[in-house]
Amino acid sequence: MKHTLLASTALVALNSTAFAEVTVSGSARIGLMTTEGSALVAADTVMAISSADEAFAVAMDNLAVYSTYGDEGTTATDVTAAATNAAVTTTERAVYTNLRNIIANVASGGNQGTAITTTEALRLAAVTDLASLDAIIARMDATTTAEVAAVGDTTVGANRMRVKFAASGETDGGLAFGASFKAHESAGASSGTAGSQYISGAFGKISMGDLDGADEQVNGDIAGVGFAGAGSHEDFGYQSAAHNLGYSVSMSGVTFAASTDLARGADSTKTGSNSALGLKWSGDMGGATVGIALGQSKIGVATENSMSAAVSMGGLSIKVVSHSNDNGPAVAASGTSSSTASGTAHVAATTAAADNFDTDQTGLSLSYSMDSMTVTAFTRTEATNGAVDKDYSGVGFAYDLGGASVKAGFVDANDTSVMDFGVTFSF
Repeated sequence: MKHTLLASTALVALNSTAFAEVTVSGSARIGLMTTEGSALVAADTVMAISSADEAFAVAMDNLAVYSTYGDEGTTATDVTAAATNAAVTTTERAVYTNLRNIIANVASGGNQGTAITTTEALRLAAVTDLASLDAIIARMDATTTAEVAAVGDTTVGANRMRVKFAASGETDGGLAFGASFKAHESAGASSGTAGSQYISGAFGKISMGDLDGADEQVNGDIAGVGFAGAGSHEDFGYQSAAHNLGYSVSMSGVTFAASTDLARGADSTKTGSNSALGLKWSGDMGGATVGIALGQSKIGVATENSMSAAVSMGGLSIKVVSHSNDNGPAVAASGTSSSTASGTAHVAATTAAADNFDTDQTGLSLSYSMDSMTVTAFTRTEATNGAVDKDYSGVGFAYDLGGASVKAGFVDANDTSVMDFGVTFSF
């Protein structure tokens, strides 16, 4: 239900079609949300050389290949294997022992079983090489996972109220304009920057303020469950969500949208693109309402492609959304990495490499309405290269009481259960 007030600034004159109005609407909810706890995770330590420091393993085998300290049969193939596996091999352990013997002026076995004659120059080189190997061992002892305490189930109250103010108008020439903001945005409303504003006409619609990016405008999310969203795991999290300038135009069932973030242009710490585009077609096919959309956003070096398809017929609604996020090229480690020759101290990279793994998401929702009852189910999967997939699924119902609805939802959030139940109001 909406309450409409004629604005005090409305133009009312004979033979004039200009008008302005303000509407006030609101929503509220009361209910409970329960989230499943987690079991104790014991502390753990992983002994390994990080991918950013594989040069350490290369340096170890180089000591065996390019100096005369190594075991019999050491070849360039061993160097490649050590760099790939980033592990301390039998050959490398032998190198470590031989270095200690040289420093102690004890003859050691070299390539082809030939004894190494210790000299002062060789001993000094061995001291440097041994220090590099000691650094390797120290770096291997770095990955430790702290204990995570058990967490019990939690139940919290989820009550909230929001009021929305919207104003709209039209000039004598047919140019439409409007603005809206919510009461909880009042901090920004005091300076007139909260919410969103627009003007529209035959040229399309220009909007500014708190907007969705163009790709999100045309694709959206799948349907969620619960009176408070039960964690809102149906959301895809578009990277263009912070855009504040948009343009859209619709003709014959086709909508084109574009958006950007003006604040980003003044931020010298951000580089790359800052744009989003969306294209959508919707229409009637054999009594069913069908919508197909494509979107893309480029923020910095990351590119996000999205697509969706939706069908509604009778009381049944089905929607599929797919995201593919290219997070940009891998960032190489910074700093220096050396010591391929005996007697030269190894210097490790100072900043680890960033893999920037890509993430793909796919979601499906189904809703069916029967009189006042609506039943909804959804599933969504996140797949990131180099990580275990995350799965989310939920089912819920809503019963319309007329101005109020009873809603409940159950969600399996990647093996964590979330349940909510409550009543929502609209006015």
